[in-house]
Amino acid sequence: IWEELKAKAKKTLEDDEKSAIYARRKIEVESVFGHIKGNRSFRRFSLRGLGKVHTEFGIVALAHNLLKVAGIRLAAFLQKQAHKKAGRKTLRFFTQPFYFGDLSDSPFFLF
Repeated sequence: IWEELKAKAKKTLEDDEKSAIYARRKIEVESVFGHIKGNRSFRRFSLRGLGKVHTEFGIVALAHNLLKVAGIRLAAFLQKQAHKKAGRKTLRFFTQPFYFGDLSDSPFFLF
């Protein structure tokens, strides 16, 4: 039985379309498990039983996804702040500073 399954798996991987899917799996799925094991230090389950293990891993996956979303939102916020600082220009006219960076968000900004 083992040899038949092994031959079937080899035949499946020889198909170009399925081998492309398998190659993507290495990047998309296995890196997540590596990140959870390596960076989050999750090496073993604390509970016994399939249902409890399923729940525990659900919590670990939820924490991973929430931290990922928080990182994406933080990066977007920092990029927006850097963009605001870079867009703020000082125009000196009669030695009086005018800041146009804050006005660009206004609906009445005409420039």
